[in-house]
Amino acid sequence: MDTKKPQLPAGVLIDGRYVILKPLGHGGMAHVYLAEDRETGGQVAVKVMKDDLTDDPEFIKRFDTEARSASSLDHPNIVKILGYGQDQDLRYIVQEYVQGNTLKELIQQRGSLDWQLAVPLAIQIGLALEHAHKRGVVHRDIKPQNILITSDLIAKVTDFGIARATNANTITLTSGVAFGSVHYFSPEQARGGIVSEKSDIYSLGILLFEMLTGKLPFDGETSVAVAIKHLQELPPPPSSYQAELPPALDQIVLKCIQKSPESRYQDARELVDELDAFMIEPNGIYGVISGNTDWEGSTTAIGLQRAESNFGKIREIEKSIQERRRSRYRDTAIVISIIILALVFLTTLFVWGWSKIQDNLTQQTDSEIELDNYIGRDLADVSDELEEQNINFTLRYREDDVAEGIILDQNPIAGTRIKTNGTTLVLTVSGGQNMITLPDYSGQSRLKAETELKQTYGLTLKVVYEYSEYEKDTVLTTIPAAGQSVAPGDEITLIVSDGSPKLLVPDLAGMPLSQAGEMLQSMNLVLGPVTNIAVDPETGEPIEIPEDQRVVIKQLPEAGEEVMVRRVVSIVYGTQLDYQQFLNPTPTPVPSGVLPDVAGMKLNEALEKMTEFNFTVSTTINISNQGNIPEDKRVVIRQDPQAGQEIAVDTSITLYYGTEKDYEQFLNPTPVPTTTTKPPTTTTTKPPTTTTEEETTTSTTTTEEPTPPATPTPDPGSDSNDGETP
Repeated sequence: MDTKKPQLPAGVLIDGRYVILKPLGHGGMAHVYLAEDRETGGQVAVKVMKDDLTDDPEFIKRFDTEARSASSLDHPNIVKILGYGQDQDLRYIVQEYVQGNTLKELIQQRGSLDWQLAVPLAIQIGLALEHAHKRGVVHRDIKPQNILITSDLIAKVTDFGIARATNANTITLTSGVAFGSVHYFSPEQARGGIVSEKSDIYSLGILLFEMLTGKLPFDGETSVAVAIKHLQELPPPPSSYQAELPPALDQIVLKCIQKSPESRYQDARELVDELDAFMIEPNGIYGVISGNTDWEGSTTAIGLQRAESNFGKIREIEKSIQERRRSRYRDTAIVISIIILALVFLTTLFVWGWSKIQDNLTQQTDSEIELDNYIGRDLADVSDELEEQNINFTLRYREDDVAEGIILDQNPIAGTRIKTNGTTLVLTVSGGQNMITLPDYSGQSRLKAETELKQTYGLTLKVVYEYSEYEKDTVLTTIPAAGQSVAPGDEITLIVSDGSPKLLVPDLAGMPLSQAGEMLQSMNLVLGPVTNIAVDPETGEPIEIPEDQRVVIKQLPEAGEEVMVRRVVSIVYGTQLDYQQFLNPTPTPVPSGVLPDVAGMKLNEALEKMTEFNFTVSTTINISNQGNIPEDKRVVIRQDPQAGQEIAVDTSITLYYGTEKDYEQFLNPTPVPTTTTKPPTTTTTKPPTTTTEEETTTSTTTTEEPTPPATPTPDPGSDSNDGETP
C-alpha cells in the first residue's frame, strides 16, 4: 500500500475492509479518517499513524499502547475501539465514529460553560476514568482536546496514546520528555515522578476549572514555566473569575488540584459521588481534606485564598533537585553499563530477526500474487483478469478527457504483493465527459436535493435521518461528499436532519430503579450516574441494596422539565424506607440546656456567657429610673426565664438591666414605712373653784406624726424605661 502521501485519498481500502471516505482531522501521532466498514455497512473512524513516525520506535510503541489499552475498555463514556492492526507499512486503529465537537471547541465557542452543564460533563469523564482505573489503565493525558461531546451532550474520552497500565513502569519522564499536555498534567508528571490514578484526577480538576472559567489556572510563555507553576503556585478559586459559581464548587475543584496526591480525592468514584451530591444540594459542604493541605492553616474545607507562592514547597523542590544532581554521577556508570549490555543483546536479536524476515520475504506462497500495472488498460479486459486471479477490486469513476472505461490509477501500485481474496484493489476509471460533480446541498431542503439528484442527475438515493440542531428535513451532508465525481446511476447517501425533539422528563420518585431505567430507555432518555444513599443506622457506613429493592428517591433533571432526547438523567436511590423518610423527614430535636445565672454581671459579659451556653438573648430592657446608662455601667438586675431552669436553646430570653446601685437596691430593697396613728389624748378642764351649774366643756385633741416620703421602687412597666434589642 502506498503510504508516502500525507493524507489518504477517498476510496482507499485498508486491510480489505475499511474504505476511506474523508479526512476528519489529525493529532500528534496520526491522521483520523471517516471510513465505511464493508462488513457491517456502518461508519467508523480510522486512526492511521503518520508516515514520518513509522520509523520511530518510541511513537510506534505509544501507538500500539493506545490500541491495547483502549481495546480493553468498554464504557459508554469511552470511545470504543473496534480493532487495530497493520496493513503493509500502515498502522491503524479502528474506533467508534462519534459525531460532535471536542470539549475544547465547545469551550472556545461559549467562552465558559454554565456549572449546571460543566459538572454533568465532569461526572461522565469521572465515570470513564473510574472504569479505566479499575481495568488498571491510567490515561495520563486528560485534556479537552481528548474529550468528544456528542450533539446530545454525552462526553466520550478518547486518545489513550500515552496510557500505561498501573502495574507497569509509570515514570512520566522518558529521555527528558514529559508525556502529557503541560497545561493539564499533574505535579508528579512535571517532576518526573510515579503517575497514578490520582494524576488523572488532577488533570480532570484542571479541565473542570477551564470549563467553569474559560481560562487555564496555570499558563506561561514556555512549557517549563507552566510546569514550574504546577509545582510551586496555588491557583485562584474559579469563583474569582465567575462570581456566580457556588463556593462548594470551588472547594471540589481545589481539592482535585492539590499538589500532594494524598490530599486529592482517593479515586474517581469519590469525586463522582461528591459531584453527584453537589448537583442535588449545591449549598452543602464539599472538598473536605483530612490532614495537611497545600493551603497553610487549612485542615477542613479548602479556603478560598488568592494564589500565593508556596515557599516551603519551592525549598523542597530545590533540595530534591540538588540531591538528584549529587547522585547523577553515581548513577551514570550504572546506566552506561546497562545500556552496553542491552545494545549487545539487541544487536544479537536484530541480526537473528533480520535473517528471519529476509527468509520470509523471499518465500513464495500460493495465497499471494504480484499486481500488474493496469493503468491505461480497458476496464472490461482488466476485470476479467482480476476475477480469474481471485483479486477483490472496487471502482471509482472520475470525469476525464480519456475515453470512458480506461483505467487512470490504481491502489495498491503495480508490483505490490497482496493476498488473494484479501486486500481490495481500488481502480480509478475514466467516466468520460458524463461524470457528475456532486453539488453542496448542506442547509438545503431534502425535497430539493432529492428532486435534483434523481431527475436532473439520474442518481439513486438513500436517505438517512439523524438528530441535529437544524430544522427537520434539512440536508446535513452527502456521501460521497460535495465536489466529488460520481457516475450516472450511482447510489448517493443523503444525511438529513430529523430535528431536535424535546420531551418532558417523567416523575421517577418512588419507582423501582429497574423500572425507572426501562421507562427512560423507552422515552429515548439516558440513565446517568446513580447514587446509593442507604447507610447502616448503627455504624453510618454505606450498605449495598439488592437490585429488586432499589427505589428512586431523587432525580435530575426534575420531573416535568423539558429536555432533548438522549439527555442524561441522574438518580439517587435507596430503600423504600429511605424514600418514606425523604417524604416525611423526622424533625430534628431542638437541644436544651440549663440557663446560667447572669444577675449582677455587666450586660456585655452576660451576653457573652449566654452565647457560650448556646443561648440567645432576644431582648434587653432598661428598668432604671436614671434614663440612658453608658454601656460599661449596665448591670443585669434580673432575667426571664429564671436561672437554673432547663430550657430549649432557641427559647426567647430577656435581660433587665440598670446601674450597680439599682442592682443593690434590687437585692436589698428599702422597706416601705407603715403609717402609725397615736390614740387621741383627752384633756379634761376642771371647772373653776366657783361653783356653777353649767356643764364643763370637754375638748379632745388628736395628734398624728407626719409620714416620711417613700423610696421609689424600680417599675418594669414604667413609661420612663427604654427597651433595647441586642
